[in-house]
Amino acid sequence: MISNLTFLNASWFWPVVICWLILLLFFVWKEWSQAGKKRFVLKIFLIILAISSLAFITLKPAIYKKVREGNVLILTEDFKQDQLDSLKKVYRKIKIVDYRNDEILPEFKTSKQIFVLGRGISDFDLYQFEDLPVTYLPGDTLAGIVKLNYNHESRVGNSLRVQGRFLKPKSGSQLILEDAGGTGMDSLVFTSEEKENFNLQTELKVSGNYVFNITEKDSLGEVLSRNTLPIRIAKEEALRVLILNSYPTFEIKYLKNFLAESGHELVVKNRITAGRFKFEFFNTENTRLGSLNEKKLEDFDLLISDAGALRNLSSSETSALQNSIRETGLGLFMLEEANTLNSLVDFSVFELERVSGTETEIDNLPEVSIAKQPFKLKEAVGLEEIHNSNSGILSGYKRLGQGRVGTTLLENTWQLQLEGRQEAYQQIWSQLVEQISKRTSVAASWEARTDFAFKDQAFEFQLRTSVENPRVRDENEHLIPIKQDLNNSELWTGKTYPQNTGWQKLKIEQDSTSVFKYFVYKAEDWQALQSYRTSQQNKRFFQQEIVEEKSVKMPIEINPLWFLGIFLISMGGLWLEPKL
Repeated sequence: MISNLTFLNASWFWPVVICWLILLLFFVWKEWSQAGKKRFVLKIFLIILAISSLAFITLKPAIYKKVREGNVLILTEDFKQDQLDSLKKVYRKIKIVDYRNDEILPEFKTSKQIFVLGRGISDFDLYQFEDLPVTYLPGDTLAGIVKLNYNHESRVGNSLRVQGRFLKPKSGSQLILEDAGGTGMDSLVFTSEEKENFNLQTELKVSGNYVFNITEKDSLGEVLSRNTLPIRIAKEEALRVLILNSYPTFEIKYLKNFLAESGHELVVKNRITAGRFKFEFFNTENTRLGSLNEKKLEDFDLLISDAGALRNLSSSETSALQNSIRETGLGLFMLEEANTLNSLVDFSVFELERVSGTETEIDNLPEVSIAKQPFKLKEAVGLEEIHNSNSGILSGYKRLGQGRVGTTLLENTWQLQLEGRQEAYQQIWSQLVEQISKRTSVAASWEARTDFAFKDQAFEFQLRTSVENPRVRDENEHLIPIKQDLNNSELWTGKTYPQNTGWQKLKIEQDSTSVFKYFVYKAEDWQALQSYRTSQQNKRFFQQEIVEEKSVKMPIEINPLWFLGIFLISMGGLWLEPKL
């Protein structure tokens, strides 16, 4: 019984006990002159009862009791009316909560069974349903774009490729990619009302922050829907790349052609036999490279090498390469079989895990099958992914001082060109080269951790900076709290709730040049995509094993009228005692 007893005002326990003791001592002292007389013990007993009753009224004692209330039905956007009607017939006394209007959810821990109808619960509220008996019944799926993939950041000269899936299109309607001025850049016509994948693209010619649009029009040209596509376009920068090749491969052959055609300055050092090399130069002057040293490596942004070439480096060349990566930010990309990656003692920074399958689809390249090695990069502290798939991380890098060391488990990507899928090939290698090459020297680098930022909803970001104790402010000069990573003193994360739509910015107070711009959507933007993502997230979350309908112990307050009655009886006894 005592183990089930608690106090709702437990934080007041000791102050109340002290007051109780003071009052008790005062009244005992007051009555002490009558000690030994008739009914003295009775009066002390009544005093203790009266003071204790007041103490209990203040502390609000409660007893843990097993409680299990009725069923709850939660309505969210796009719920099915027939599902609602059926549940109301089966559970006539079911409690209905309208999540569309209620900003704060009630307590559900004592609910017997919970039904969620419609789009589902927002991700920031799902934690309230952990380990609860919940049944999720998805609602009507909205027609429109339910999957979307495109690079939010790109460079002048690159292509903007927008890929996705459109659900329930109207036959004959068009999907148009429009530029910032509303001019159609690419389009397609839906030929059926089945779900259809789409791929739209256009060339990026001017740097800046722009808002493209994806517009759906019917066969008569009337606008059915329009969604914004914000993109940050940076100026084109030619990289200086060095390739070390211990033996000729098709992968290197097609890669060097791609880099040269993209305008990068390229030096290729091909090993013919022991001690003999052949040099190739693209978009740069012919210069004899000779042995590698820090001065020569300073001129390059990226070094691409196979395992054999790295093993053939002398100890002084290996030391120079390591120093260049750590000190000047040179990027190293290792293009080799997975089995040999861990044999490179000085550059063995990746952990591998064997998986099944030698073909896959990359997450940002749907329906493009690519050959891969039967391994994945094992998730580890410091590993940053570039390409991912259902089988795991396929391409990634780790930071080494100021530079980056990266690799990929994709193989024979050159076959994509032979199959006429040049765009997929270019996208893969553009991402690899851009992610691993030397960074432009900046005081801070920003990264959005939230795909879509909406007004008054949480937007998470990540900041890397050498600034000590940075202070981040938004466009309204409000200070944004940030948290430092335990393992990396230069890595910070933060969360803000944007109050306006359109392009917004964050900046470091100590460095006015370190500005990060992100786009905030209107609540009505991307409705079909939001609905689909929320529904899929709810399906995954509520796949957890249903908890048995067991009672939950909750503290139930003892009715204070009992203590009030004891107090009144005690005071009445003290009042009557002198009159007896």
